[in-house]
Amino acid sequence: MGVLRKQLQRLLAAPYIIDSVEALRDPHPRAEALAPLVSRVHTYYPWVPDNPVFVVRVQAAAGAGAGALLLLGKGTRVASAVMAAQAVPSLLAASQGKGWDTAGRDSAVKDIGLLGALLLTATEPRRRPPKVVHDARHAAHEVRKTASKAGKSAGRRARGASSRLPAGLPGKPGRR
Repeated sequence: MGVLRKQLQRLLAAPYIIDSVEALRDPHPRAEALAPLVSRVHTYYPWVPDNPVFVVRVQAAAGAGAGALLLLGKGTRVASAVMAAQAVPSLLAASQGKGWDTAGRDSAVKDIGLLGALLLTATEPRRRPPKVVHDARHAAHEVRKTASKAGKSAGRRARGASSRLPAGLPGKPGRR
């Protein structure tokens, strides 16, 4: 992965980490916004908790953990997918609110853009190694194969040569 792509992933993780830490510190404003959505989801799926504060804290913990993984460059696809899934309820709750004012619309556009960037990161294909790396791996494999064959051949020759030695010489098993 290129240096630029790594740095861009770190920049993408930063707003989610900050947002998640804020939500962990004070979950009540978000819980109030998510309360109607959480209660509606709870009626269809009873296994989802009906406590919006708990849902916000779980969502924030998942976002902070996934953001940290993306920041460190470990498990970037899974981390991006978790952060994208974590962002959807907030976007839905924001769209359920009253009419969009300018600040709300700008925030929603920013959140949708970040969601798109996360989805791009999550679905990004794994890059093939450069041809030089592929050729070096192939050459190393061939060298290992040739060395193994040479070792086996040398062992067979040594066993054959030792069988042709006279009985009293060192290295020849048998009587002296």
